[in-house]
Amino acid sequence: MARGDSRAVHGADGPVLSVIVPARDEAETIGTCMRSLARQEIPRDAYEIIVVDGDSSDRTRDVAEVYADIVVTQNRKGIGGARKDGADVASGDVLVFTDADTLHRPEWLRTIIDNLLVEGYDASTGPILFFERTLRSDLLQLWRKQYLFFHLFNYYRLLGPNIAITRSAYQRIKGHRDISLLEDYDLSLRMFREGNLLCNYDPRQVVYTSSRRIRNLVSYILVYLYGQYHYHITRDHSRLLRYPRFDEMDLKAMLGRLCEEK
Repeated sequence: MARGDSRAVHGADGPVLSVIVPARDEAETIGTCMRSLARQEIPRDAYEIIVVDGDSSDRTRDVAEVYADIVVTQNRKGIGGARKDGADVASGDVLVFTDADTLHRPEWLRTIIDNLLVEGYDASTGPILFFERTLRSDLLQLWRKQYLFFHLFNYYRLLGPNIAITRSAYQRIKGHRDISLLEDYDLSLRMFREGNLLCNYDPRQVVYTSSRRIRNLVSYILVYLYGQYHYHITRDHSRLLRYPRFDEMDLKAMLGRLCEEK
């Protein structure tokens, strides 16, 4: 599609982009997320908002229905499964994944259009900043800067709140798997292994997300290591669905779980 092609902006043949938001018991945050998506610079008919509700027990679905074009009930397991449920009902040529506790600049979707429909990349991502800045979130932000080095080898670490990918590329790598822990890492790795897909990291494609899950950085790291262990060593991906909560994990709990699983 050539630069300036009106189809990329006006969605003459239906929505060009499908924004997919998995949510479960996110009534306190999803409204702000939805409003930031509704205020994008591109015409509203150029994109659709799809919320995948994971059987919420609060008003998540009610709030989502005010803003979303489609609200569906999650059928598959895990966060990855919810994202794929959204992809199944999406109409757009570009699938955009984010989270219910994430805020988006007005130019976010226009930047994605530039990257995928104008520049011709298969996927794009960008910075994920925390709007609740703490020392822990700053340290995690610093740790994530290492991902930029791997771009030299065409490996792009895609993170859940800020992923855009063409439908054709998503189908080639068979989309998200039905897991929760490391579901975005798994997608990144399979995209890298595909070999001939082009990804772009664009500093303009920035989102702001919550740091609520990293109240204890040690626990956060231990859960991540637990996931890596089962992803690469045991290859028991069921453990990527049944993993300890961040506020329950410490070294003793991790060792205890690993011993129980042997």
